[in-house]
Amino acid sequence: MKLSLALLLTLQYLSTIQGSQYVFDRTAPLAGLRDVLEEARVQSGIPGMSVAVLHKGKLVFAEGFGKRNELEPFTAETLAPIASLTKAFTAAAIGELVGEGKMDWDSTPVSKYLPEFELQDPVLTSQLTLQDLLSHRTGLPQVDLGWFWNTESRRDLIKRLRHVKMESKLRTAVQYNNVMYGVAGEAAANVAGMSYEELVETKVLKPLGLSSTGFSTKEMRKNPNHALPYEAASFKDAQNGVFKPLPLDNMATACAPSGDIYSNVLDLVHWGQIIMNYGEHNGTQLLNRDSVMEMLSGHTIDFKGRRTPEFGPLRAYGLGWGLDSYKGYIVYKHGGHNPGYVSSLSLFPDAELVIAHLINVDSAALNSNTPLYIADELLNLPRTQDWLGAVNLNETRDTYEEIAQEAQGDFPERIRDKPSMRGPSELAGEYSNPIYGDVSIRLERSDNEKETLHMTMRVFEGTLEHYHYESFYTVLRHSSFKFANLLTFVAGEDGQIVGFQMDISDSMEMFHRKESSV
Repeated sequence: MKLSLALLLTLQYLSTIQGSQYVFDRTAPLAGLRDVLEEARVQSGIPGMSVAVLHKGKLVFAEGFGKRNELEPFTAETLAPIASLTKAFTAAAIGELVGEGKMDWDSTPVSKYLPEFELQDPVLTSQLTLQDLLSHRTGLPQVDLGWFWNTESRRDLIKRLRHVKMESKLRTAVQYNNVMYGVAGEAAANVAGMSYEELVETKVLKPLGLSSTGFSTKEMRKNPNHALPYEAASFKDAQNGVFKPLPLDNMATACAPSGDIYSNVLDLVHWGQIIMNYGEHNGTQLLNRDSVMEMLSGHTIDFKGRRTPEFGPLRAYGLGWGLDSYKGYIVYKHGGHNPGYVSSLSLFPDAELVIAHLINVDSAALNSNTPLYIADELLNLPRTQDWLGAVNLNETRDTYEEIAQEAQGDFPERIRDKPSMRGPSELAGEYSNPIYGDVSIRLERSDNEKETLHMTMRVFEGTLEHYHYESFYTVLRHSSFKFANLLTFVAGEDGQIVGFQMDISDSMEMFHRKESSV
């Protein structure tokens, strides 16, 4: 019987596994890595995680730590959403179409591949290429709130982008944008004549033998060895093991090309090794070499300025990959964040080193620091900072504080004793915005007959509290997302409420009242 290339690669990849035990060298310099990572996990307040290290073609470390749910251990095989690590898979699938001559990176406007893609400025629409979208330089504001947990079709959401207010120029610095990856992935799917998910499965996952990698948490949960998501209310709670389970729902389905893939650290280091080798594995070219080289070339400036001596003064972004340096070594890397999960994948091509890390809690910084510690140990680099100790703890604490601050918002100073001229019943109704869709504000009465206004924006919900004049404060919540907003109701010439304004991603958006709710 003739075995397929994908099956041969899968069997070869799994050949280091004996039962559930991985064969790797436990001698120096990583002999004590498990104990060090376990201590860092506990100090960081992480319920469960996994780490894999591939060095010079050999799996030298693959371990799970803590628990993936309330009872069962997190193992190297445990599946978890990888969030924005998905972007590199999207770029690779598009790269295969480029290699086949069906698309190009920087000559043909994306609107030629996907006519539904239209921005306010027709000139900008006619100029933007795949390279622009995938390197985060289009200048489109973040409109993620209109896409996450949205059940509308990708094409319908793309049509809404013509209403987004934006500058008509390309950026030289990264303005990170998930939605533009959604556009690029859908454009590639249109060219290929299949769904985006089928495109990645056909062009990347199967040819590379990534049998533990797929799309959507709905599919992930079919495998019993998957991690559940958690959050902690504060860093102190996390360190004390006080976690709240989060819903395991499909956040990124509408924007799947930006962050809907799940995987485990074993598949990720295998994937990273192939990318690091420009698409080649064991003498076989699995991905188009020129396309992978394009992905790993800097296109947009991600950071410029003075940094600590371990890093170079310039950090760039390629196509789905960040480009950096660490103590003289080139590093290709990316991180990911979904509610209740964080991830990272780091490639050190000159050292033939790949490090993958998955975690099942919000607000962790350990996944960013683990590769630095491992590189120091494995490559015998000068020990300059306590990456898993002081650095990690300070960054994790800062992350919790930033999230708490975002939930409070940054609003104009409140003017006391300035009541609204409108009763709650006048404000209740159905509203809509061409980018973010429908919002419902309904009147609720408590047992003591107190009237409150409750806002629903798809899955996000919050109670309105009067701020001053016709402005009301709310914290919209879903899963681990919490963000404060100030709504200001607007009256028309006849004195009737015609809508409200709300600042979303630094853009003041008007939600118009639907006629039927007047």
